[in-house]
Amino acid sequence: MGKKTIVQIALLFILLIIIFFFYYKYFFFKEEIVNLTYQNNEVVSSDNNLIKNLEYLSTDKNGNKYLINAEYGDISFAGAEENIILMTNVNAQIDLFEKDTVYLTSNFAKYNTLNLETNFYKNVVLQYTQHEISSDNIDLSFEKNFAWVYNNIVYNSSTNKFFADKLEIDLLTKDSKIYMYNNKKIKIIKK
Repeated sequence: MGKKTIVQIALLFILLIIIFFFYYKYFFFKEEIVNLTYQNNEVVSSDNNLIKNLEYLSTDKNGNKYLINAEYGDISFAGAEENIILMTNVNAQIDLFEKDTVYLTSNFAKYNTLNLETNFYKNVVLQYTQHEISSDNIDLSFEKNFAWVYNNIVYNSSTNKFFADKLEIDLLTKDSKIYMYNNKKIKIIKK
């Protein structure tokens, strides 16, 4: 065997070792079962990865900033839920370019890391300037620039309070539509 052949075999061997370590470090996931005890003694089990004090910050092409953080985030790496993070005790802040800031809080949220679509649920509160909306669910879509608020909506401002089932908000124009299910009337109370 010539020197040239030995050098080529050695380089091939080194390349295979580098590929193996790269694969092991970045693509080999160990499944862990994490048990977390909350103060109210509920136990949450997870087959995925649990992250404490999770925070995401992103800016869209229009200059709007979206900050979302959670006490806990459960990240899935499999199937259709691949880029989904299930969050617990969630706070979000939306800084609309050259406009006011929107604040959101909820017990839970489902956050898509690719398109930033977020589904807030359970004890959701949205605050915007002098307005406060509480509901069971709020869905945000930054691709469509829309927010859908639904289920047990209570809207409070300095002058009005109303109850509704569904509210659609255009994030760019701030136009909104209010609905009730089953053709019921919206209940508005003037303060």
